[in-house]
Amino acid sequence: MVLEKGFKQFILRTGIFLGLFVLISFVIGQRIVASSLLYGFNLFIYGGMGKVLLFLIFGFVLLYRDRLLKLKHYKYELKNIWFLVLSLVFTVLFYVLELNIEMFSPSVFSIFLVHLLFLSIFVFLGFGVFGLGFLKDFFKEFKKELGYFLIFGIVVYSLMYQVWKLWPYLSLIVTRVSAYLLEFVGKVILIDNYTINFNGFSAQIGEACSGVYSIFIFTALYLFAVILDWRKLNLRKAVLLFVPAVLGAFLVNIFRVFLLFVVGAFISRTVAVGLYHSYVGMIFFLIYFSVFWSLAYKWMKKSG
Repeated sequence: MVLEKGFKQFILRTGIFLGLFVLISFVIGQRIVASSLLYGFNLFIYGGMGKVLLFLIFGFVLLYRDRLLKLKHYKYELKNIWFLVLSLVFTVLFYVLELNIEMFSPSVFSIFLVHLLFLSIFVFLGFGVFGLGFLKDFFKEFKKELGYFLIFGIVVYSLMYQVWKLWPYLSLIVTRVSAYLLEFVGKVILIDNYTINFNGFSAQIGEACSGVYSIFIFTALYLFAVILDWRKLNLRKAVLLFVPAVLGAFLVNIFRVFLLFVVGAFISRTVAVGLYHSYVGMIFFLIYFSVFWSLAYKWMKKSG
């Protein structure tokens, strides 16, 4: 199948946006966790929100790919580079703020400014990568569909903190399985139920590595996609595939944790810790979901 020029441009720009999104989160994520920004300035709300956003983008592309194939090509305007420059400037300013956050005390006004600075990074990044002309026409064309995904995202985000309570059980499983796999490539010491020392590199398999967020979003997006496309799908096949699909998502998380310890022990502890506090882990799930859905959708579709 020959892809239209507009669709290839959209995929390219989406890939660039996601790549820069993950890179920025890698740069500033570790410092956020190490400072009072996370709780003193309430930036913890964006952890789950970012994961939901990434999954929604991939889900939107997979569900509406037929219509997206018809997107027209947009000439990139040089003025959009200024938005990228602004995004870079705000990223640098935010990083400087992280380094000097002890000089500021949380107040309504300071919290507002910190959130405004943080969000401006990604808003201007979107303007710079996609361009205002494309975004204006895109929102006009998919206004109803974007509304569906917005409602879905709000519901998922609201329920995430209820599902969050399951993390100790998932983390325990991830810890034991990861330790078992790591024994094939190095020396493993279980310090406690959630902490592994692998060749001198120690890390705790806490909430971020339990996979509870990603598995929950994967499950929600799977069900959402089936509900939207139920007329085209064999629901019996969709139900049969659900459990193996979720299990696969959980195994992907274990593989991610395994790689995190390998990187920390053999390559760089700093890089491993940075990956722990970024959205890099979500990329594993997004790749898994896109490959899974592309293959499974054909099998689940009604014949004839």
